[in-house]
Amino acid sequence: MIIGIDYGAKMAGTTVIASLKDSKLSLQASKKNQDADAFILDFIKQHNDIWLAYIDAPLSLPIAYKRLNGNNDYFYRQADRMTGAMSPMFLGGLTARAIQLKEAAQNCGVELVETYPSKLAEVLSLKSDGYKKEKANLPTLVEKLKSASGLEIDVNEVKTWHHFDAILCLYSARRFEMQAAMVFGNPDEGIITV
Repeated sequence: MIIGIDYGAKMAGTTVIASLKDSKLSLQASKKNQDADAFILDFIKQHNDIWLAYIDAPLSLPIAYKRLNGNNDYFYRQADRMTGAMSPMFLGGLTARAIQLKEAAQNCGVELVETYPSKLAEVLSLKSDGYKKEKANLPTLVEKLKSASGLEIDVNEVKTWHHFDAILCLYSARRFEMQAAMVFGNPDEGIITV
């Protein structure tokens, strides 16, 4: 099984997992005041057939912190600049949690890969149709994503942009399986795959 994770603040109830098993897409969302990291790890432990998880969160720091190659950009990684992603340093605690989660997932036999749903939305030309503008745009964008991805998505289950982004994360993992993924950044520093 592959999963996509839209990763939110720890207790905000904004973390959503999209999973794909036997061509069936499912969505599970954390609840407000529920520990998002425990929610993800519990899901991984309950589904021992997960081998790949794509997450919308930085999984590394800028290379300047490794004191390599004389790079002095302490804010952005090359991948962030290439995709327009936020600085891992600006995201601070979320970045630290995600890096810790990556190690915990590896201990469960799951590879956690960094992705950026906003970049995939750009690649799929969804931004011009109101991606993340108004909730009323969700049904139209779900239909466009269904058409582009071939995923069977129930529009009624996509309740928020977090649900939509989790599906984009999942589709990035699916693109990797199909050898159609795009990779941004420096492997020595950290890459973003969409």
